[in-house]
Amino acid sequence: MPEPAGSMPELLQVAPGIDRWVMPEATMNAVVIADAGEALVVDPGTLPARAAELRAAIEARGDRVVAVVITHAHWDHCFALAVLDDVPAYAHPATIAELREHGETQREAVLGFSTGATADAVRHLEIVLPGSAVPEPRTLRIGALEVELEPLGPAHTSGDLVIHAPAAGVTIAGDLVETADDPQLDESTEVSGWLRALDRLASHAQPLLVPGHGEPCGHERLAHHRALLEGFASAGT
Repeated sequence: MPEPAGSMPELLQVAPGIDRWVMPEATMNAVVIADAGEALVVDPGTLPARAAELRAAIEARGDRVVAVVITHAHWDHCFALAVLDDVPAYAHPATIAELREHGETQREAVLGFSTGATADAVRHLEIVLPGSAVPEPRTLRIGALEVELEPLGPAHTSGDLVIHAPAAGVTIAGDLVETADDPQLDESTEVSGWLRALDRLASHAQPLLVPGHGEPCGHERLAHHRALLEGFASAGT
């Protein structure tokens, strides 16, 4: 999974106070919510070196990282958490349990398709667990912005969490929503729970959705996902 030649990550504005940073591995969207010199990082990503670059970019513009949120327990979203272990890290309780019980299994799986510097980094990184469980909706304040954490799981995984930034009109959906690909299922997926999560997003999410992978989108993507997942459900997947 090498970084494409000539491609350097940068902070890309989604809305005022909201930026995304596309990780070269798995083209995962790390998201930064910032106001009044404070910043919240959602999904620091894949490798410590990548997250260190992101943190340096945040600090270079004068913001201080005060918290991190993990949307779910997949390596491409959270294996770089060690770079931010000096600030509170929030996640669904099931995400914390999944990383505790199966983090090393994920590492071995990643090593099965990684080579070179990426494999070496994955082999030696410390798998850090988020320290603050979010079993119920919780509000954080970043500068003057209120950011709402909402657990919605099991769905894509055993513990999905979405982040609403009402003042910006943005919901960060993790891999409950993707635009770079169709919904991705694995052994931890609960299709019926995912369909319920899509219903919740349709009724309560902000107008602009930031997916785990791909370009920001509107609620029309929810219907696309629903149709595919209903097909999986009817097929007994």
